Amino acid sequence: MVVFSIGKEYQGGIIFHVDESGAHGLIASTHDLSGEADWNEAVEEAAAYQGGGFADWRLPDEAELNLLYLAKDQVGKMVRFSYWSATEYATHFAWFQHFGSGERENDFKDNTCYIRAIRSF
Repeated sequence: MVVFSIGKEYQGGIIFHVDESGAHGLIASTHDLSGEADWNEAVEEAAAYQGGGFADWRLPDEAELNLLYLAKDQVGKMVRFSYWSATEYATHFAWFQHFGSGERENDFKDNTCYIRAIRSF
């Protein structure tokens, strides 16, 4: 049986979460995508990412983004600024998380945050 662990490279990214079964989890892209972008651009860029030859990358939801924050030291190359989540708060707002403080807030979608794509395995 393959043992998955946080911080290991796998399927075009770096594992940042493994579920209780030990067989499934979440992978983050190895780098931020294109610096800062508004929320709509972030959703599109994450979906268009093809890291490791995989086409199922996406923006993390709010809970997944927090898991990524908790594993940021093992994932590496994360800036100490805000990252978008795919979770909308209202029509013109979405959730983000600051990777310096861990604080989670919502903001206008036309403001900019960093982008880190994720995928499931």
